[in-house]
Parts: sequence; C-alpha cells; structure tokens
Amino acid sequence: MRTINKRPPPNELVEWRQQRIAAADDVAMPFNYDAMRSNSDVVKAVELALFREQGGICAYTGIKLGFSTDTRPLFHIEHLKAQDHCQRGEDTDYRNLVACWPEPNFKGHVEYGANQKGAWPSPSEAGNFVSPLLANCTLRFVYRTKSQIAAARDDDTAAVETIRMLGLNFKELKARRREAIQGALKPKRGQQLNLAQARKIKTEMERAEVDLNNGGNISLRAFCFAIKPFIDREVRKLEGIRNSRPNN
Repeated sequence: MRTINKRPPPNELVEWRQQRIAAADDVAMPFNYDAMRSNSDVVKAVELALFREQGGICAYTGIKLGFSTDTRPLFHIEHLKAQDHCQRGEDTDYRNLVACWPEPNFKGHVEYGANQKGAWPSPSEAGNFVSPLLANCTLRFVYRTKSQIAAARDDDTAAVETIRMLGLNFKELKARRREAIQGALKPKRGQQLNLAQARKIKTEMERAEVDLNNGGNISLRAFCFAIKPFIDREVRKLEGIRNSRPNN
C-alpha cells in the first residue's frame, strides 16, 4: 500500500454535490452513491480522476488498473468508509473514494483487497484500518520475502489487522506480488541487474512518485511500493560489491 495524495475533486462531482447540498431534499434530489452512479458524466469524471491520482494502481493491492478498448474502467470505485456506515453525503465525498481492482461485476471469486474488505471497518473499528490516505501508511508495512507482507512493527495492531482484513497475504495476491518483484530484479530472461540498471530503476521509480505527487499524469509500476525496498536493497548490495573490489 502506498500513500495516496488526494487531489481536488473533479468539477462534475463538485457541481453535482453542490446542487444537492443546496436543495437539501433527498427525495427530489437524492444525494447518495446510487444517485451519483446514475449520472454517467459524473461517474466517468470520478473514475478518471481517481485513476490518475493513484498513478493507475489499486489503492489497496498495487495491481495495475486500466480501461478497456471501449473506455470501460477495469476497476471499481471503492469507499474507504464503507457505504453501510456513511452519513448523508459521505458516500459521494471524493476523499472517501479510491479506485480498486477488480472491475464492477467481475466474474470470479476474489479473496483479497476491496472485495475482502467489504463493509469493514465499522465506526468502532476505524482505528484498526491503515488507510492509504495516511501520510505514513507505506512505512507501516514491510516485505519479509518477495511475497509476504507484514507490519513494520509487531505492536502495530492496526497494520496487522489491515493485512488480515484485506487479505494482503492471500496466495493469489502473493504470487502476483512476487512475480512483479522478480520481474523488476531480473527483467531480462532471469538475468540479474547490474548496478547501473538497478540505479536506473530506483531513480525512475522515485521520480515517478515525485511527479505523481506534484500532480503529473504518471503511470506507476504495478506493486511499486513492494518493489522499491528490494530495488533499494539490490543497489546497496551492488554498491558494496563494487566498493569492496581492489582499486575502488
């Protein structure tokens, strides 16, 4: 999970919400998510805005998101605070919305990420959820192996519970994460990176994060937050090898 820096909501959503706030009539002008879904222009604007501010990766898992050839989103709009627990207007509040895999009406059983989270957490459990909007959320997790995610601190019960409730160590997700990390470390037919290549990947990933956080339309690498510590480790290892050689 990486920290998402929320951008201003799209104008289409702002105008739609302002009309309903002014009307204060939930019967004539319903203000909930179902009503928003009935306005295709608003939905499309929200989907594109979420996709761009997240760099095209899932808010919880890091899976690559995208659009089909007919511009249909291959992801869904997820509520950080579940709709079941929202008060009036909260389920259409842009800060409560993120983009997550899989797409709506996905044909398959998914036991991780947004599908696994469901209506968790309840208001009384909110303190146990490490939201991707938290500034330090990335630092709350570590990768013990190329697939296994864990809390960075054993006493961080919220990180432990978030991993469990989002199924972030489910075998299918672990396999996808491992493949992404291995693909970064050995991009050419299993050939290990040299120092120049490792540094290049590290620099590119860091630059992409900065550009995205500065408002750029940047496409992040799938599972980039899981790949980064392994690339950093590889750079340090290769630098150590180089520095230990004679005449260096």
